[in-house]
Amino acid sequence: MYVVVLLAAFAFATAYGWFVNPRSLSTGLKYGLVVGFGAGLSMGYGSYSAMPIPYALALGWFLGSWLEFAVAGLIVGAIEK
Repeated sequence: MYVVVLLAAFAFATAYGWFVNPRSLSTGLKYGLVVGFGAGLSMGYGSYSAMPIPYALALGWFLGSWLEFAVAGLIVGAIEK
């Protein structure tokens, strides 16, 4: 599990470094929000559509993923700037 998280963080930061310009804190936040929205949809509502879980859990996974990626975008934006 730790290896997967490290590889995902590496891919997130590498994609930002390679494809995002200009590199700034606000751009990092925007990047994190967009990537987090997509990841949150697939994790929260994708799971909700395939598994018998309560809606509150799906919403929590969606919002949690979105917030996590927004913070990651801020961190990457601060480092890469």
